[in-house]
Parts: sequence; structure tokens; C-alpha cells
Amino acid sequence: MKLIKKIGAVLCAVAIIAMCFAGCSNQNAEKYGTDVAVIGYTKEAAPFITDVKNGKAKGFEPELWNGIFDSVKGDLKSFRYEQVADGYILEEDGGFFDSNNREYSACLLFGAVSKNSGTFNKDYSYTEPIVTNRVITLVPKNSGIKSYADFSGAKVAVVGDTAKTAFEKNSAISGACASVDVVPFDNAVNELSKKYDAVVVDEFTYRQTETAKSDSFNILNGELDTIEYVIACAKNSGWKDSINEAIREMKSENYGKGDEFTPLVEKYFGYNASSFDYQADGDE
Repeated sequence: MKLIKKIGAVLCAVAIIAMCFAGCSNQNAEKYGTDVAVIGYTKEAAPFITDVKNGKAKGFEPELWNGIFDSVKGDLKSFRYEQVADGYILEEDGGFFDSNNREYSACLLFGAVSKNSGTFNKDYSYTEPIVTNRVITLVPKNSGIKSYADFSGAKVAVVGDTAKTAFEKNSAISGACASVDVVPFDNAVNELSKKYDAVVVDEFTYRQTETAKSDSFNILNGELDTIEYVIACAKNSGWKDSINEAIREMKSENYGKGDEFTPLVEKYFGYNASSFDYQADGDE
């Protein structure tokens, strides 16, 4: 009888341990829930977001998010990154299911998201511009081109899609040129003052090159376009203000360890590409 009781006790203990492991296994396997923020991205875009795998990501925005999550999380305990389709409507389109087939939506959109394009401003709320890219123009030191009014008859090299789009939008300038070639940056700079009179390039690209460290060229005053990158939030959600406030504190010299935001921008972009300037209620 004692042997039977001992065997029964052992079996009960084994059953309890098995249930504990099963519970842990189910909990670990659960990707989505009311306490998990799903952060969407349409495609990887360096240096904003890269190396997305198993819900984790690297890059400027993930590191920024790590720095402010505790300030904005509310009842959330964790977050994960998931790819979404172009035009995904935050907190509406869903697409993410837990083990009980409950559906969840992405609440934020990362990944080189810029306002003022298509229906973006109508579809989303968004933070203040976090980083800003400019489309600029390089000319030789002794160039006769002193401003954008001097492009008549110029031979211009354009670097990359961002610069190409901006240059074409400024049709009064691009239309006055003798020729326009789309070429890689190194080719454009090597041929500047030989084959080309000016090089149009976005500042993100320019600042990553050795040329940016030299004083071999002049940069014309003004820019052909300014692209402002934001974090997109669900329309009419509270995310926008809480993220703005958290970044404001991260940037302030008066909080925590001082300005931790600007060094983060410089780490990923090579210079202070930020124009972030959020004024909270009550600020003068």
C-alpha cells in the first residue's frame, strides 16, 4: 500500500512538472497579445531599421525605441517588429494572430517613413520630424554657379533616387540644364569640373563619404528638397504625443544623463541630421 502511495505521489509530481513546462512552453510561443506592441515596417531601410529577424531589429529607430520604451509603454510589456504591406492602416488592418486566433494590429510604423507623400498625412498621425534629409548641390570652388538661378546650360550629375525626384520636381532648374546624368556619387565627384558643372545629391549620402570631410567643393545655399522622417502612429491615437515627449526628454540636457538623442543620430547618420523640435504644452 505504501508503495502504491509513493508511486502515486511521484506520478502527481511528474504531472505537475509537465503542466508547468507546458504552460511555460505556451507562454513562450505566444507572440502577440494585449501587452505586446506590434511595430510595423514595409521594408528594411538602412540606417533606420535593419536585420529584422524573429521580431527583433537593429538600426537607428529600434535603438531609439529601446531608449524611450519605458517612458511610453503604459501597460505594454514588450514589442516586436513585423513586416506589413504598403498602405497598411495602423490599428485597423490586423494580420497578427495569437494561439487562440485573436487578431492584433500594428500600432506604429518604422522604416524611413516620411510625411507629405501620397495619402500619408490623411492616413496616419505622426511625430515631429525626427531626422531630416536635404537634397543639396555641390559645385567646384571656382564655379560660376553661385545659386540655383545659374543652372542655365549647366551639365549636372544627379546621385540616387531621392536627389533625382527632387531635381525633377524643380522643373524650372532641371529644365534649364544642358544635360542631366544619373550616376554613382564617386563618378560624379571625380568628374566634377571636368564633365559636370554640379552634383545634386541627398545629404544622407553625401555625409557618408570622404568628400564630406574635405573642403574641395562649395555647397550652394538652400536645398532642392527637404525630406522629414517621422514615426507613423495610428490616427487619433495617443502615441504621437507620448513619443514626442519621450524623445524631447531623451534630447534634453536636463533629464537623466543629458542629451542621449543627438549622439544616437550622429552614430547612425554620421552627423546631426536631426531637426527634432517638440514643444510641450506650457513651453515658452
